[in-house]
Parts: sequence; C-alpha cells; structure tokens
Amino acid sequence: MSKFDYGVIAIGSGSAGGAAAFVAKHCNVKVAVVEEFRDRLGGHCPNYACVPTKALLNAAKVYKLVKGAAAFGIHADNPRFDFGEVAKYRDQVVAQLTGPRIERNLHNAGIDLLWGHARFVSEHEIEVTDGKEGKTRRFAAENIVIGTGSREFVPPIEGLKESGFITSDQAVRFTELPESIIIVGAGPVGTEFAQVFSSFGVKVILLQKAPQILQREDSEIAEAVATQLREQGVEIVTGMDVASVQKAGGRKIVTVKVGESEKHFEAAEVMIAAGRRAHLDDLNLPAAGVAVTADGRLELNEYLQTSKAHIWAAGDAAGNWQFTHTAAYEGDLVGRNICHRHDEAVNYDVIPRVTFCDPEVASVGMLASEAEKKGLDVRVEKFAIGGLGRALIDLDRRGFVKLVADRKSNQILGGHIVGKEAGHLIHEIALAVKGKMPVTALARMIHAYPTYSEAVAAAAEKYLTFE
Repeated sequence: MSKFDYGVIAIGSGSAGGAAAFVAKHCNVKVAVVEEFRDRLGGHCPNYACVPTKALLNAAKVYKLVKGAAAFGIHADNPRFDFGEVAKYRDQVVAQLTGPRIERNLHNAGIDLLWGHARFVSEHEIEVTDGKEGKTRRFAAENIVIGTGSREFVPPIEGLKESGFITSDQAVRFTELPESIIIVGAGPVGTEFAQVFSSFGVKVILLQKAPQILQREDSEIAEAVATQLREQGVEIVTGMDVASVQKAGGRKIVTVKVGESEKHFEAAEVMIAAGRRAHLDDLNLPAAGVAVTADGRLELNEYLQTSKAHIWAAGDAAGNWQFTHTAAYEGDLVGRNICHRHDEAVNYDVIPRVTFCDPEVASVGMLASEAEKKGLDVRVEKFAIGGLGRALIDLDRRGFVKLVADRKSNQILGGHIVGKEAGHLIHEIALAVKGKMPVTALARMIHAYPTYSEAVAAAAEKYLTFE
C-alpha cells in the first residue's frame, strides 16, 4: 500500500493547477485539486480577469458600433445602454466557463476536488481547512504542484487605505458605474478598464509612473492607443508618482508629483492597477523546506521544481509570466515532467500577448530596442492598416503592423500590431518567430483578400529585394 494518498495534489484550480492535474490523470495517476475560494473555481482569469473584462470590452464595442451605425446606412435612433443588463451578460459568460462546468470536468476525469485552504505540514503533506464546514483534513502526496495564482499589488501610498480604493476584482463586478474614476497604473489592466469606463460615459483619469502607457509595448503603438483614449475623453498623465490620496466628502483627491510640481485630481473612485504578485500567503512553505528568494519569490529551476524536487510551481505562483496561456503551458509541462520522469525545461522564447483595448494591441518576440540591446543589427518595417480593403469595408482605418528582423539574415525577431483583430493576426508572426523563419516567407505566402492579415504580408514585402 502506498504511503501517499495521491500521486499529485495541485493547489489551485486555475489554468496552471488544472493543466497539471489533467495531464497527470491521463497517466493514470491518482490526482486531487485543492481550491480555497468557491467563487474562483477555475482560477482568477475566468472569474475576475480575462473573461469578464473581455465581456465588458465586447459590450462597449457593440455600443460604439450601434452609435456609429448611421455610417453604414443603419439608423438606430437614440442608442442607449443599461449597465445592469451589461453586467448580467458579463456574468452569464463567466458562469458558462467556471463553477459547475469545471467541477463537472474534474469529476468526469476522476480528479478529486478538495475545498479549503492548503498549507504544508511537511514536505509531502498538506492540511486542507474548509472554512465553510470548519473541517481540517491532512493529505500526503508524492508530488505537489503550487498553482495558487497571484494577488493584486497595492503600493504603499499615503492615505490610500484610509480613503478607500478598489482593485480590478471589484471593478469587474460592478453593477452600477461610478460617475468618475482615477486609475493608478496604465498597463494592460488599467488601460482596458479605462477603455470600458470611458466607453460608457465615465470620466476617467489614467495615471502612469512610466513615460508611456502599456510600458512593455512599442512606444509608437502605445501612443496610438493613448491618442484613441484621449479622443474618448480619458485624461492621461505619465511620468508621475502618486504622493497621497485623501477623502473629501464623497470624493477622493489624488496628489501626484510630476517632475518638480504637484498636481491634484479628483474623482468619485480610485482604482489600483499596479500589477500582481504571486499568492503564496500562509502556505507554510518552511514546513516543506521550500526556499524563497529575498523578495519572496519561489526559487525554481528550469523545470519548475522548487528546492524540493517533488514540489513544483506553475502559473502566476511561479512568478515568470502572468498570462493564462503561459500558466496552462507551465502546468502542462509540470504534469508531463511528473508523469514521464523526464526533464523538459521551460521555453519562453515565443509568448504572444494581447491587450484588448480599442484598437487592439498584440505583440510577440523582441522590440527593436530589445534586439539592439542584445547587439543585433535590426531592420524595422511598418505597414499602415488603413489602406486595406477590409479596413475600408469596416470603416476602421486605425493602426499598423510593425515587423522586426535581423538585417543580415532577414530572420524575423518580433512583430507588433495595433489595430482591429490584432490578437488574431499576431499568431502568424508568432509561428514565424518560433520557426526562425525569414520575414520574406510571410511576404511570399498568399494571404486571403479582403482580410486584415494582408497587412502582415504587406509589411513583410518591404523586406523583399528584386535583382
């Protein structure tokens, strides 16, 4: 009889823990998944992040299309929205992807679902405490996967806690809109919420410490998005530091420092979108002998093993990338490494990312500036989407495709897109980067007309030389 209750216990039911659990189960391993939060079965993304925000963004897009329908000869008099109904649509989408659906999938796969908070009591044992039922049970596992996700990072701003604030977790569940809001942080989360709120008439002030919004993106692309947000009424302040927040009646005043001067902004609500940190709280890692770095991150090798080889991490808890698709990739990899007893190292060379603002932003591979820092001699070519037949049909001529390639070999190093359907288009470029293809291969491939993918081909064609 085995001394272990399970071959694998995954702590967390999101993309990381779920992927590891299902891969392990396919190998006929006895598997359990532990989930602490009954409203987060399936992880943070489908319940509070990716899925509900994209539903809200989609509703905003539809509203914008209806308001501009006259340009297509369609007359929808006095278009209006009911945000309560928008919220119902959002919640219906979330319900279809989470909760009972995931519980059913786990049951059908033969994976045990253990409700409660998990904490280590030894290197192979965890205690699971169900706060609802008040029960604590102990389980032993041959392998344990930490897939606990992440939590919002709230910077230590003077007066913030006393004045009150919200994070994306609260904002995404609104059933009524605030009259105005100050968003601190203009990465993908802050930018997407600025898009949602301003689309529905909320006055938005977007504050960013970096010199540009979407600080990881190409500067020209970030400016294209900023221009669109400003046209939609969003006030954007970059290169600033938040000094303090104070409450004045039913309003909140945020004081920021921009260079040597101070500015004051007032709104009904303040939202913090300053990034996320691995959620490792109260796992009692010392009891398992799991080492962490000075800044509280898990020490992991290239196979996603902790300092204890049988304890693994994947997803946001691993602290590498905070994307649902990378979490699923890491969980799948961990599951394979556990089952097949071989070492497969992580490979983050090609990770596409998308920000679902309007226009969409998508990127893969290196920025030109990143390639140059690596000592590469690069050539950058760009094609404006506005001249495409598809853009003229859709009456949306915004955006461009930018390709980065090695000047000597023409090998494609990266691609960056702002414009309609950018999130779909980026995967053609991602495949080319993954395959170490010359950018000219994209140019010589026939692209269907009329589609936005022609912009990728047109940008690539600029690399062609004719004898």
